[in-house]
Amino acid sequence: MSKSLGSRTVQSGSISKGKDNTSQSLQMMERPLMTPDELKSMPKGQFIVMKTGAHPMKVKLKLFFQWGISFGEPYTVPDKGNRPVAYAGKEALVQAIQEKYPPQEEPQQPKAKEQPPQPGPEDKKLHASSPGRRQRKPGKEREDDRP
Repeated sequence: MSKSLGSRTVQSGSISKGKDNTSQSLQMMERPLMTPDELKSMPKGQFIVMKTGAHPMKVKLKLFFQWGISFGEPYTVPDKGNRPVAYAGKEALVQAIQEKYPPQEEPQQPKAKEQPPQPGPEDKKLHASSPGRRQRKPGKEREDDRP
């Protein structure tokens, strides 16, 4: 509600006094027309009237019963009180889900004969002395390369 009322610009200032000098500063700052605390603490009979196309107004109005308005019977909500609550078990939940969403069986496709993969150039294992293998610099052997 405070945001919908809008804001205004106010002048704010401060004065500070030191041992030998005094400084004064003034600044313009934005402030809500009414803060949430100000809205909550409004006295009875005081209202904010907001209409589209017009600025909001703070007004004093009589309460409805001071205008002579009365109601036949006060509205009462039927008391449903504490009702027993039943919880479903895991099996009941699983069964209900399977009934609503039955598992769909996939059509079985004939299995093709599996052939062993053919070794490609990247699958060839290189012997330690082969020219394609990267040689380590002397003194850079790994622990498992040492005799």
